[in-house]
Amino acid sequence: MKKKNYRFLLADLDNTLLDFSASEHYALCRTLNDLGVTPDDEVTAAYSSYNDSLWKRLERREITRNELIRTRFTGFFESRGISADGTAAAPLYESYLSRSAVMIDGAEELIGKCRGKVGVYIISNGTARVQLPRLAASKLDKLCDGYFISELVGYSKPDVRFFELTVQRLPGFEKELALVLGDSLSADIAGGIAYGVDTCLYDPRGKYDGTSSIKPDYIVNDLAPVIDILAPDRNPDL
Repeated sequence: MKKKNYRFLLADLDNTLLDFSASEHYALCRTLNDLGVTPDDEVTAAYSSYNDSLWKRLERREITRNELIRTRFTGFFESRGISADGTAAAPLYESYLSRSAVMIDGAEELIGKCRGKVGVYIISNGTARVQLPRLAASKLDKLCDGYFISELVGYSKPDVRFFELTVQRLPGFEKELALVLGDSLSADIAGGIAYGVDTCLYDPRGKYDGTSSIKPDYIVNDLAPVIDILAPDRNPDL
């Protein structure tokens, strides 16, 4: 790929800038405890997998966001034979989740080095009532140049309309100088490719093996190399 100096970084939030896995575990354990369910490793791992499958269905437009939020605990409890109130679990979980914001290593440094040189815009498929408090708690709402939550935009990644409506609000936006950074092939990378911008997969566990039909332009295992990708012809501090 030809090297270029990017001016716009469209960065995913969960498990790219914020550690969603840690927040999910915290919120789930608190919720299950409140409902009298033991949050052992097997149950928490099963929920994470179940929840992820629902978000993948949302990306494919097989379910709506409201259906996902309303039924994920009732469906999960039923699938595991857990006698607990799934309807009560949903607001409890969102309340706990909205209070947890754990920064990914290197995220704040990346944003700091971009300040004034590369516009950093957060793009998230999460719900507004959860993500807005997390953005505030982490101070990302002040550190970045803007943020766009799919529930408020009206479309979810990888829908190209999410990107089209988002970039309309970016001053001086140039598609050729934009880079999408995210951990999800199916949402972030596929969406960026569909819109026609360069993409960078954040793959901290090295899961990407190259066999997917979705091909990111760059792959990083931590956030430090993103600086060099953004500005290969400048100094390390942009």
